Amino acid sequence: MTAVSLPAARSPRSRRRSRAARRAPVYVLVYAGALLLAAFSFLPVLWAISTAFTKTENLYSTPPQWVPSPVTFEHFSAVLGNPQILRGLLNTVVISVATTVVAIVVGLLGAYGFSRYRFPGRNTLLVSVLFTQLFPRVVVIVPFFITLRHLNLMNTRQGLVLVYLMAVFPIAIFLMKGFFDNIPREIEEAAIMDGASLPRMLLQVVIPMCRPALVAVAMYSFILAWNEFLFALVFTQGADLRPLSVALGFYIDQNGIQWGELMAASLLMSLPAVVVFIAAQRLLIRGLSEGAVKG
Repeated sequence: MTAVSLPAARSPRSRRRSRAARRAPVYVLVYAGALLLAAFSFLPVLWAISTAFTKTENLYSTPPQWVPSPVTFEHFSAVLGNPQILRGLLNTVVISVATTVVAIVVGLLGAYGFSRYRFPGRNTLLVSVLFTQLFPRVVVIVPFFITLRHLNLMNTRQGLVLVYLMAVFPIAIFLMKGFFDNIPREIEEAAIMDGASLPRMLLQVVIPMCRPALVAVAMYSFILAWNEFLFALVFTQGADLRPLSVALGFYIDQNGIQWGELMAASLLMSLPAVVVFIAAQRLLIRGLSEGAVKG
């Protein structure tokens, strides 16, 4: 009888190499597409940076200059010397910080109440809070306008903070409630057994454990209040109380668009949000992922 030779069994390492070789073209296409998409998305930022450092007489040169020659800081000097922009920056800082602080405090207490206490209408109220995120901002302008007018908060920083909080609270409560749901109740019960009051237990036990969620809420609140334009344009009048996002619009007038100053001011406005985001990136990602596990 003729002996039949069986193929030699391949080792696990050789099988992994074979699978990796077959998948290599797919990985190359995916990474190449991601790089092209990132380059396309970053193209406007590069153009803004180039415009901000280009002299005014060279802004409309043909072909356009991607690399400014010579580099100038005249647009940044004009922006930093503009009292209207500086006033808008101050308003933006005050409104953003106030919105962030109140969102953290009230969102923390609301999320803890939804997570730890059972009361009639709890689920309905929670769903109604999240349901408000489905409405576009244009729809709620008129109700907000009527509310602020009756509260005498039109054209005030307090009014803008109140409006921004209405947009921030659903996300803040949802994220922190999911984080609280993942914290074992036994830890809080042990703290209470040791004689800790509810405020002390929140400050010394609960808040340190949910720090990523607090960072995520703080980042979301700060960036929303820092960049928001529509509500600030509708609910403020005059340059004294308008934030920086609205103040940038004054570089567009009947004489045209001051591209150099507009791009320089836009870069300066984006810088604080970018720096804060990079500094808290890890805690932000952890808070968004873990806080959304349970709702």
